[in-house]
Amino acid sequence: MTDPSIDTAEMASVPIDATKRNDPRAKVTGRGIGIGVLVAVFAVVGAWGSIKARKTQLGETTRFWGPKTIMALQLGERIEIRPRGNSDFEPVDLTSTPGLGHLRRALLEERHFDWTTETASPVLEMCVNASDIENEQVVKDGPFAGKNLPTCLQIRITDPTGKRFEPVEIDLSLVGGWAGPSDGSKRVQTTEWVRPKLYNWFATIMNVQQTRYDLRE
Repeated sequence: MTDPSIDTAEMASVPIDATKRNDPRAKVTGRGIGIGVLVAVFAVVGAWGSIKARKTQLGETTRFWGPKTIMALQLGERIEIRPRGNSDFEPVDLTSTPGLGHLRRALLEERHFDWTTETASPVLEMCVNASDIENEQVVKDGPFAGKNLPTCLQIRITDPTGKRFEPVEIDLSLVGGWAGPSDGSKRVQTTEWVRPKLYNWFATIMNVQQTRYDLRE
């Protein structure tokens, strides 16, 4: 029930305070919209850049290895290593080896190679003798310093089930970080950042294999 003492006409004539209808803190301006759009654009560009940085770049490696080897490195079902040059060890099947994806990416990523070193010469020319290993920093200061480890090897990739490509063979000189097809047509050197990682990865594999062999005796 309305209080008769209150003049409704007088109430209607009183202006409503705008601050009760609109919070000035929520005011939308053209400048605010522009800032919001810029933030969204930078977020999208940043996300795209992050994805691109993580994505394997295959331009130069496709030119160097060829589509067949790229497919083998990406999809090859079976990978094994064999002695090459002056190395002497039993072939090792890497197919179920933990971290095999790192090896694949190391040879696929174009940023892992110093393309100024590419030359039409075989990797075998860069295979050092055992007596020369101690002069190499990657061996002298690495976790496997002083151990008798192979310096050159061949990676053989096959696809026995899918039969999507013929066997692919890649030569590696672990000490110098050189890589190239086993036909000896060319070689290129990995970067200083990749070189010790490749050496230590293979050294770990060979050390484990040797330990297993010793335990069987």
